[in-house]
Amino acid sequence: MSHAKGKRATGARGSAPAPAIPRGETAIEQPEWRAFVGRWLAIAGCAVADAPRGDWQVELSPTLQKRWRRQHVRLVFDPARPTVPRGAWFSAPGSSAGRRILEAALAEPAFTRRTALAQVPGAPEDGFAGLCKVRGLTWGSARLGPVRYERRVAFHAVITRWGGLPWQEQWVVLVGEGGEVLERAQAPQVPDVRPREGLYQMGEELEPALRERWLQSARETLEALAREREREWESAVGRLRDAELERLGAFFSARIEEEEDRLRRRVGHDEHELEHGDDTSLKVEWERRAGEVRQRWEMRTEIRLWGLEEWSWPVADLEQELKAGAVHVKLRGPVDVARGRPALPACPNCGAPAEMLVRAHSHVACARCATA
Repeated sequence: MSHAKGKRATGARGSAPAPAIPRGETAIEQPEWRAFVGRWLAIAGCAVADAPRGDWQVELSPTLQKRWRRQHVRLVFDPARPTVPRGAWFSAPGSSAGRRILEAALAEPAFTRRTALAQVPGAPEDGFAGLCKVRGLTWGSARLGPVRYERRVAFHAVITRWGGLPWQEQWVVLVGEGGEVLERAQAPQVPDVRPREGLYQMGEELEPALRERWLQSARETLEALAREREREWESAVGRLRDAELERLGAFFSARIEEEEDRLRRRVGHDEHELEHGDDTSLKVEWERRAGEVRQRWEMRTEIRLWGLEEWSWPVADLEQELKAGAVHVKLRGPVDVARGRPALPACPNCGAPAEMLVRAHSHVACARCATA
């Protein structure tokens, strides 16, 4: 997985509206393509304005000005237009300008900074009770501490399967401030989060060593994910490949049998002619075609990093008491305030995340510690 320094598009600290993408005037063009180009131009720092007949007038960013050696460009999307204005780019998918835009978009991952908006309430009323079962104990009321903001980074990647039937999946990997992988999801964006542009309470710059640790964690996670997907894909691809080889084998077996029968019916044939006749060339062709099938279905996987997001993420500590007679234990754990989702509480004995807590004599422990 290659990595390049991304474009920085630092937003204001306040809430910023989404980029305004002008709309076209024709129904023939592909709206998904126009939306993609508009989002990419906004991320790249370009200014886009409406032009006559559904065109766009684009003021290019300094980076693109240097790349394309012009300050402005007019984009035409309508494939039914017989002519375009002088100097304009016909930008439908597959056109030379469309390929030029794709090449620029693929050159390096886009980079942006965002803040995850806190959810209200920041934690469920029952606290840990909705996550952790108890036996012989009762939960007290939960108390949420003050909200603080942690730095996180999201790596957006596309995993492409080549061979046979190409397939693509979009994945996002969220890495914590210490380089630990917090979550991964098959989605184009971090799920279940309301963002705003710009970092909140994150003024200091990061050390290069920390950025490298983030990248290494994401790379290892994405490579492991690709291996998992390869194993699953190999099963499906293998069935399709074997089915095609079986059909090919049935066809050539029938052809060879027909050729052998034809040779036997001929008057004056000999065994040497039967062994080295047309059935031999059929077997050679069979092997050649089978090799082509195996090569066409040979699977390979490609990981492409297309975007980076640096996040300012709201978190808080949740405190809740467990009670059973004279036993009173206070449990603390972090809460993802952006989603209103607490983590599993830690076992008071071993410190591991506990899905069940029980009363073990005069103390509280997870089910594993209680039976040890």
